[in-house]
Amino acid sequence: MPAITKDDFDSVKLDNEELVKLLQFLVWRFEGVSAWHKEALLEEVKSLAEHFELKMKAFLAPVFIAITGSTSSTSVMDAMAILGSDVTRARLRHAIAVLGGVSKKQAKRFEKEYRDL
Repeated sequence: MPAITKDDFDSVKLDNEELVKLLQFLVWRFEGVSAWHKEALLEEVKSLAEHFELKMKAFLAPVFIAITGSTSSTSVMDAMAILGSDVTRARLRHAIAVLGGVSKKQAKRFEKEYRDL
């Protein structure tokens, strides 16, 4: 896992709950991806960026940190394709934990909103 802290996400222009929700939704979306390749991942990311009403760069900022441990690196889409499904989702879940995790109350709200997508 990348050595990340909550402070690493300070440059991201989202409040903590929105940030955790973005990462959690991405984990859930990626669980449904059967063909793990860059184009399929990009499709899921674009769909969620639209839902969150964020430009791709803003949406991917916390994903870069979660996946690579840095605010800039090689293409995060390439990195996720190379790392594979299990490692990618594990790194996203690790970032969620670093950010304080998801409370039971948040989980219910997140799940309801996710189902309504």
